Amino acid sequence: MNQKLEDAEIKSRLESLSGWALENGQLAKKFSFSSYGAGVAFAVQVALVAEKMDHHPDSLEIAWKTVRVAYVTHSAGGLTALDFEAANRVAGL
Repeated sequence: MNQKLEDAEIKSRLESLSGWALENGQLAKKFSFSSYGAGVAFAVQVALVAEKMDHHPDSLEIAWKTVRVAYVTHSAGGLTALDFEAANRVAGL
């Protein structure tokens, strides 16, 4: 599961993830919320998912009413199936 995906596989998998995009080699999405507190609560949920999966976002940025989540598997040198699995779980929060 930690094997780097080929570009065609990444493109195919991206089609099923609404709002997620490739940004500087990362699988990333910015989520919007009605309040700062709601964004922070979401970020905590992302962190709990990461702990359960033992796969953590490369970036989890909390800003005013937004949270940006980005994944990449550094040990594989790019995106892996695990990054997409984590993104799918985050999308379901």
